Amino acid sequence: MPHNDVRPDNAGSTPPKPPFKILIVDGDPALLATVREALAGVSVDGAAVQPMGAATAAEAREALYDHPGIALVLLEVALETSRAGLDLVTHIRDVLGNQRTRLVLCPADPGAVSEAEVTAGSDIGDCRAKAELTARALRILVVGQLRVFASLQALAAGRKGLARMLVATTGLLELRTPDTLFPNILPRVVGLLGIGHHALLCIQGDTLPRDRKIRVRASTGRFSAWRDVEVEALGEARVEAALARLTPASETIVEPDFCALRLRANGGITGMIYVEGRNDGTAREWQLLELFRNKCSIAFENALLFEELNTSQKATVLAMGSLAEYKDNAASGHLQRVEKLVGAIARELLQRGQFGDELDADYVEKVGLAALLHDVGMLSVSDETLGMPGELATDDMQAIRRHTEIGHRILSEAALALRGRSLLSIAAEIARYHHERYDGTGYLEGLKGDAIPIGARIMAVADVFDALITSRQYRGAVPVEQALGWIVERSGRDFDPRVVDAFVTVVRRLQAEDPGWFPKSGGQHGMLGGLIGRKLRALFGGRAEAL
Repeated sequence: MPHNDVRPDNAGSTPPKPPFKILIVDGDPALLATVREALAGVSVDGAAVQPMGAATAAEAREALYDHPGIALVLLEVALETSRAGLDLVTHIRDVLGNQRTRLVLCPADPGAVSEAEVTAGSDIGDCRAKAELTARALRILVVGQLRVFASLQALAAGRKGLARMLVATTGLLELRTPDTLFPNILPRVVGLLGIGHHALLCIQGDTLPRDRKIRVRASTGRFSAWRDVEVEALGEARVEAALARLTPASETIVEPDFCALRLRANGGITGMIYVEGRNDGTAREWQLLELFRNKCSIAFENALLFEELNTSQKATVLAMGSLAEYKDNAASGHLQRVEKLVGAIARELLQRGQFGDELDADYVEKVGLAALLHDVGMLSVSDETLGMPGELATDDMQAIRRHTEIGHRILSEAALALRGRSLLSIAAEIARYHHERYDGTGYLEGLKGDAIPIGARIMAVADVFDALITSRQYRGAVPVEQALGWIVERSGRDFDPRVVDAFVTVVRRLQAEDPGWFPKSGGQHGMLGGLIGRKLRALFGGRAEAL
């Protein structure tokens, strides 16, 4: 672990501390004058002392409201009444709830206050007869009480800091992906510091080949327009200089006008956080940031590992799903389109609040990728059957239909080692049931309606639509509008009407946002194209011949 100096980098350049405010409550102005003279030029732990006066308990109440940070009250007991000073003590402690301000009774008549009243529980710091308060005695008394106040303030600030730390780090490790973690880190560190909302989260070394470029991945405040750009393009020399100072030997930097953190990760990737704003630059703030940085570094590394795992998983799934297409040495984009359609339809249904017993955010995140494996069982079908021209014999068609059962067996056996509803278990359901029909006339089991898993119902629509809008050996591509109409016409018979309605919304959105996403008409699709065409005709009978 690298060593970090426990002091902020700017220990010699911190702004001056605010003065300690002292309230002298006495109808006789002599005590206030004595205090001012005695404390002229006195400082406590680098902070000056600022006396202020009040002639009555009522004036003292106003001063306490106007200056809630008063550190010490020197208080005559006999004010408007002989007990007004003691009533003011009760007001400060019980009504205002102020337990930090130090209270010292300074009666002109020492017999006006009993020992029991001083020690009864109102946390009175001392009781000194006014006649005893020489300049020397005042300095000793005031400095001692102010140090007690400063200690209480530090304890309270520590508690607040720990509370802010708990808020800032709660749930941090549950943000498993960079896309969810990075935007959530900045509000947390800004809230921890309370110094402003102008912040950047940057990554170095996250592109291949590895380089030293620093790129913005999340931003807030005046930087919010900058995303996925290099820091040097910002034109912010101070930001570049601050990030350049972050090294393994200096991972937490606190300056009067900014803070910066370095997040460690394996594989040569480094995260950097920059927060702009005025702060007190104290060692306490540095320690809070250091604690946060350590927690954040763990979450940062976990998110990058999770992203790498997801990327590897997707590459593996895509490779498995592409094997059938590679039988014809053709990369049609069928799988990528199906993945996008299935995922988008599932998200649309989730947003509509439909299928709540089956759909949730975790399922929607996995189902598009799981759909890539819908035809993995087709690997069991011989090349001779796949390449056979014209209509297939009964045995050959049965061999093709068994691909759903074989795919399900392969995927469900692989999913046994995984807990819960995994990507492979979802893929197994889709593989087995994506040729079922809503009215119960499909295969393998002739399931009907909601008995068909929702992933398979979504897959049925997406798979058939993509088969229709791409060219086949026996026909050209069907125009998108005609394919839409064909599927809508069979809503309630072949397809779930709710899925079809969400599907139409998704296609319309794609047409508006990315019209080039749909494949162009023309061209041949080889052996796999003929196979999908036969699957369509086997599933829908003569009604598919016109397509």
